[in-house]
Amino acid sequence: MFGIGWQELIVIFIVLLIFVGPKKLPELAKSLSKAIREFARTKEEVKRNLSKQLSISDDTYLEIKEENEKEEKEYENNKWKNSR
Repeated sequence: MFGIGWQELIVIFIVLLIFVGPKKLPELAKSLSKAIREFARTKEEVKRNLSKQLSISDDTYLEIKEENEKEEKEYENNKWKNSR
């Protein structure tokens, strides 16, 4: 877990216990877990929106590419017809 061993976790817990106190520690843990959950939820939402935007962009790109290829063929055909 984050490259932290059990010894480091015990030290962190003792420091928190000293600075925060035994009464406030459960509230702190609860607030921290809420923040982590909210961060994860926001991250997933951003991922969904980004992938949705990218798929729309891909579709739009393909449409524009097809239009350009069609116009290029028409231009080449007209150029060839006009050179006769």
